Amino acid sequence: MSSSITYLFSKELRSYFTSWLAYVLLAGWLFITGYIFVLLIVSSTMMPNFNLSPLFSNMMVFVLFITPLVTMRLLSEEKREGTIEMLFTAPLTEWQVTLGKFIGAFLFMAILVACTLYVPFFTFRYGSVDGGPIWGSYLALLFICGSAVSFGVFCSSITDSQVVAGFLTFGGLLGSWILSWLQQVAPDNKWASLVSQLSLYSHFQGMLGGALDTKDILFFLTFIFFFLYATVRILESRKWR
Repeated sequence: MSSSITYLFSKELRSYFTSWLAYVLLAGWLFITGYIFVLLIVSSTMMPNFNLSPLFSNMMVFVLFITPLVTMRLLSEEKREGTIEMLFTAPLTEWQVTLGKFIGAFLFMAILVACTLYVPFFTFRYGSVDGGPIWGSYLALLFICGSAVSFGVFCSSITDSQVVAGFLTFGGLLGSWILSWLQQVAPDNKWASLVSQLSLYSHFQGMLGGALDTKDILFFLTFIFFFLYATVRILESRKWR
């Protein structure tokens, strides 16, 4: 990894922790995930099997709300303040800027996920559960975070308004979530099943519980690459004006 990309993503990551936003998101994330974990522990006294899938499913929903706040300023702020041209006179390529912004935001999301590692710690220490499904669910959650961040970076590149970028990101991720409902609503409809496979959350559910399928992993990687590439093309388009 080039020093330019390393500098950019470390700068972005530091910027989160120099504002109140990171600490509010971290506190909210830990409170809600901790609350759900406690509810699952309480409910496990009434059910024979302890299942963490509801926790990861809810964490996935939280990513839907958190990602727009994390990514909305990444490139839109640079455009609004006129500093985006300064990035390219460093000189930095469009790919370096895009990857630097993406990695910085993804690492912040990964830190949020890592802060919940007390869940498997207490689960393994005081319970008897299979570790495979838990670690598989964490991997699925990281793929969701990476995909959501790549889409957020793209939305931030097409506008100079943080608010617009945030709403576009939220709307797109919400739309993807809604697509995943189609197969549940019409399980016998082949078109509903096909369209639902375009949803990030359908592939997340496929990996939830540790069932790692190559097609799910390939879908996430393709999704991430597509929106990073689209972002690069948007940044390159400034040369044509």
